[in-house]
Amino acid sequence: MTASKLFSKLRRATPKVVNCFRGAQLYQRQRVANEVYPPELIVLFTWLGAKQKHTNKFANGWTQRGHDVLHVTTPVTDILFPKSGAEVTASRVVDFLDYHDTNVIFHGMSVGSYLTRLVLLQGRDATFRVTHQIFDSFITKAGMESGVGNAVNPRYSDLAKLSVKLARKFVDLSSMNEAEEFSLTTPCPKPTMFVHSKADKITPYSEMVPVINAATKVCPVRLLIIPEEEKIPHISIMRFLGEEKYMSMVYDFIEEYREPGLMGCTAEAKSTSFGMAESSNIAALS
Repeated sequence: MTASKLFSKLRRATPKVVNCFRGAQLYQRQRVANEVYPPELIVLFTWLGAKQKHTNKFANGWTQRGHDVLHVTTPVTDILFPKSGAEVTASRVVDFLDYHDTNVIFHGMSVGSYLTRLVLLQGRDATFRVTHQIFDSFITKAGMESGVGNAVNPRYSDLAKLSVKLARKFVDLSSMNEAEEFSLTTPCPKPTMFVHSKADKITPYSEMVPVINAATKVCPVRLLIIPEEEKIPHISIMRFLGEEKYMSMVYDFIEEYREPGLMGCTAEAKSTSFGMAESSNIAALS
């Protein structure tokens, strides 16, 4: 079976969805015997208040290309009370990935970029191997208040924003500070793609520049930046580009920074470790 026919068959197949732990589901690709599949597990961290029909589009975009996907949600309470929420979720993700001892691609969307950084911080001594990182509508601590406000019913938006202000005053938000510091001082040195709109009001592009500059010092970076005149709001870039174009651009990045000779494995084969790309390559796709 050719790669195009395999891809066509996977597009028609519905992935099996398995509950793993609180807020996490594993989308398992359909397998065709003796065919070659990419060796990475995708960890998809979605945005606050993401509807299932929207997250399915991202998860299915990966399973249709042969990947299993661990989808991790982020409730508002996980952000307001990170010690009992986001940090616990990150620890469970690390344990899951360590148990499966696999190659991993992180796809963090909006506040999911915060969860991604927590996992990277907690997993510094773990056995799983990060091969690529994708940040769509990356969010900073400054944008968290607006992000929470937009994630709830509009009638509760002001109350949600007030809750964030109170949390900043009374709740231990040290993990958010650590995640912010991590992005600027010791980012994960694996190929990274930033997908961002210059019309994003949650995290203005100017706040992204220091994060991008820090990443370019330690790893290859690919940029997909949508011009401000397109007026694309936060976390809406795939809807603007279309699923096929969005995933094609993302997958071009994945394939460019795969180690030669490790393009995939059969359904029965165990994944092997990836090496780190050496050079930095910034490609703005605006």
